[in-house]
Amino acid sequence: MPQDLSVINVPVRKVKVVAEADVVVAGGGAAGIAAAVSAAREGANVVLIERLGFLGGTMTAATLGGICGLYSLVDGQPAQLVFGFADEIRHLLETHGGTTGPKPWLKTASLPYDVFILKRIFDRLVDEKRITVFFHSTITHVDIEDGRIGGVAMEGPGGAFAVRGNAFIDCTGDADLCQLAGVGTEFSPEELQFPSMMFRLGGVDTSVVGRMKRERLHDYLENAVSAGFDLPRTAGGIYSVRDGVVHLNITRVSVDGRAPDPFDPKSSTRAEIAGREQVEFYLEAFRQFVPGFDKAYVLDTGCEIGVRESRRLAGQYVMTSDDIYSERKFADAIAVNCWPVEEHGVGRGTNWGWLSPGGYCHIPYRSLLPRGADNLLVAGRCLSADHVAQASLRVTANCFAMGQAAGIAAAMAADGSVGDVAVSALQDSLTSRGAVLAP
Repeated sequence: MPQDLSVINVPVRKVKVVAEADVVVAGGGAAGIAAAVSAAREGANVVLIERLGFLGGTMTAATLGGICGLYSLVDGQPAQLVFGFADEIRHLLETHGGTTGPKPWLKTASLPYDVFILKRIFDRLVDEKRITVFFHSTITHVDIEDGRIGGVAMEGPGGAFAVRGNAFIDCTGDADLCQLAGVGTEFSPEELQFPSMMFRLGGVDTSVVGRMKRERLHDYLENAVSAGFDLPRTAGGIYSVRDGVVHLNITRVSVDGRAPDPFDPKSSTRAEIAGREQVEFYLEAFRQFVPGFDKAYVLDTGCEIGVRESRRLAGQYVMTSDDIYSERKFADAIAVNCWPVEEHGVGRGTNWGWLSPGGYCHIPYRSLLPRGADNLLVAGRCLSADHVAQASLRVTANCFAMGQAAGIAAAMAADGSVGDVAVSALQDSLTSRGAVLAP
């Protein structure tokens, strides 16, 4: 029989189990770190699986520059509404000289951070006997039977290996664990938010830039566009925690006029290259048109593009735009969200949908619960939400908060049935750990 050259047959094989845990966390970003540390603090033995060689996910790989979602802006001043694990990270950044404090802008505020200091904070947080971390490891298979995950197989530096667990938490951002387990997800490539290539510039007069309003930066970059610079975005975030150095979140990357498909290797590759190309354009535009940047140069970019949206869980409750804008409260609340809807769509602007000063909605526990797998939780930007709601809920402080709740819930689920966790007991535990559900 002729060989089918359009496919390659991958042989079925047995993979050695190298670890067993009470809780297995997939993804070491903001949600995954919070989940792993929180589960361990509840007495669970934890395995944390990360595809890169460091923790932090988008925070340290794409490099965001600032933590969004901690603060509302009340009478022009930052008012912190999200606490718990997120507040612990804020405190550690302050203790280690990794932040300059909250920076107000438009109708909100963010917390600038130093990427290396944050990486080391995360290293120390997981350096305890109850947590085993596997870096450079990508999950390739999920062993699921009768609605329960028994273990996961992955590829690492030495080949394939596996871990077994009692409860699992998908913190991959892309809902990879859900997808491999056959759990329902949503993915709408036609409405994806556009990603950004983050970058840092040196040689900057930060005394000048520190006084620059976001609106004034927009005017300078619009002047650059009028002069012929094809900049896809003319407003964005500038953060600085070191004299002479700024971090910029201001590019907008497309492939053939659309948001790149994060699951298409060709599209993703083109996006990474286009992102770095955009950085060169922005550098020259800043040098010519923005005060304080005439001697600027590129220090580095994120090691990967910053994806804002991909798969979303189709869970037991799907958060909606109405939940955000009405600042809805839920009886099964596990986190507070005070971030506006921030949608990076077509055009050079960003679509903002503001909450009231000091206003917030709840994130309910049900939005972390899949249908069809009773020992699986989801935390982070791939929670169960529609496109608009996700544009508000995806930010870092919320990921910390969701991860903390998921980690505690997974540790509480003695038989792994996370849907049976008593929400009141979960809320009490969150409160005892510093979270505030009614600011």
